[in-house]
Amino acid sequence: MTDDELRALFKIPDAITTDEFVRRTGKSEQSVRKWIERRFLPLATEKEVFGEKGSSRRLLILWNEWLEMISDVTSQLPPVRCDWKRAWHKRAKKLREDLGVPYRLGGEDKAA
Repeated sequence: MTDDELRALFKIPDAITTDEFVRRTGKSEQSVRKWIERRFLPLATEKEVFGEKGSSRRLLILWNEWLEMISDVTSQLPPVRCDWKRAWHKRAKKLREDLGVPYRLGGEDKAA
């Protein structure tokens, strides 16, 4: 990889649209728009992210920087990063219980 490619790789942040931020976090679109208006989210214009082909008016949310902000403030991973795993385990456990499948741990049958 050339020096120019490396610079471009680390220069471009993971920028997402408002709709994508709403989808990833589960926040309402109205609350996200308020955050953007009040500059509570790390933002960049399309032109800053994509260069001349982008708009200087349309704002994108810097996803990675937002995750770092949350991590710094809470001293832990944001729920967005780990809640999906807990939810998946909870659904799998409920399905196992509904089907009456025994939970096997170390060769022993054990209903959890």
